[in-house]
Amino acid sequence: MESSKLVWEEDLEISSSRYHRYGAWIAVIFDPVFGITDYFNIPQAFNQIMSLRLSISIISALSLLAHKHKFINSKTLIFIPFLLISLQNAFTYSAINADDLTGHSLNYLALFIGGGMFVMWSWHYSLAIIIISITATGYFFQMNHQLNTQEALINGGLLLIVVAIFMFVLIETRYRLTISNIKFKIALIEAKDALAGEKAQSDKLLRNILPDEIADELKLTGKASAKHYQKVTVLFTDFKGFTVSSASKTPEEVIEELNRFFSAFDAIIEKYNLEKIKTIGDAYMCAGGLPIANDSNPADAVRAALAMQEYMTAYKNECIAKGETFYECRLGINTGEVVAGVVGTKKFAYDIWGDTVNTASRAESTGAVGFVNITETTYELVKDIFTCEYRGNIEVKGKGLMKMYFVLGEKQYHV
Repeated sequence: MESSKLVWEEDLEISSSRYHRYGAWIAVIFDPVFGITDYFNIPQAFNQIMSLRLSISIISALSLLAHKHKFINSKTLIFIPFLLISLQNAFTYSAINADDLTGHSLNYLALFIGGGMFVMWSWHYSLAIIIISITATGYFFQMNHQLNTQEALINGGLLLIVVAIFMFVLIETRYRLTISNIKFKIALIEAKDALAGEKAQSDKLLRNILPDEIADELKLTGKASAKHYQKVTVLFTDFKGFTVSSASKTPEEVIEELNRFFSAFDAIIEKYNLEKIKTIGDAYMCAGGLPIANDSNPADAVRAALAMQEYMTAYKNECIAKGETFYECRLGINTGEVVAGVVGTKKFAYDIWGDTVNTASRAESTGAVGFVNITETTYELVKDIFTCEYRGNIEVKGKGLMKMYFVLGEKQYHV
């Protein structure tokens, strides 16, 4: 709340400073110009009043210079010329004729309204001008024996009182309108900032659920079209005995353990440019080569898989040292064609389909804990990069016999 107040006060100061400069320039330029009215209306005092006008113009110009160099603030800048003009108007009472009294009071009307326009930010500055001006008017009025109190009250005094009241109403109204406008602008800016923050948060959440390219397409068109990929490497993991073990643990403990493993896997696949697809219970699924196709995804996936098993080995050794139970991970990889996209209209999820996915799942289930099991398809793509151990023909549900390989590690020098 305090910071918002400081903001609108700063904005108010900037706005008022601009108006105050305008008012000072008006005094510099136009006060001498209005001397032409003195030539016709008060010819007997024209030279004196014109000297006053020129002096006020010069002092106002010097005030602008002082304000530019920050010797005086904007309120003082506008106070000086309007006070001097008020005294100038008061001086004319010493030479004015009785017939011109009402007309001269109208000059006061213009002055006070002008003062109200430009000294609108600080009512005490305006009050000071009015009090000093009325005091000076009374003094010079007494010097002019052609005028009397009754004429002053009837032709000028009541008008000046009305003008003074009007000026205060003008100042207060414009001040409040200006403050309201500034506060509205600030509220609008804060609302836009809040909306931008919410948008950024929702965008962040969307990109945590979907790949960046899919999220951008969904925001732009409202849907994400399915795409076919020729070469994608799919990786599955699963924990041995997790379902049985979790039955004896609280839900919080189960979630905590899964979060530990999957958070580590998330960091690993991000390092190796893979895309997390989903988790199903204690199974973790990711893929390389989408949503942006590339040729490095078989090797990327194998490197990620080795890093995952390395993490699980470190976790196992830590648990053994503490005398705690532990989980072990099976891991399977297959490479081939897939179709990827977003289905449904609620709770969007990016998914992939195809026989490649099913075979990767079978590679995981027929693998062994602590090892990276890959199909023959993936082996042919990475055999020059990684040292692999042929396992033979493995019976795969729904597939029959399939050649499988364990990845033992990356070759020091590969072709």
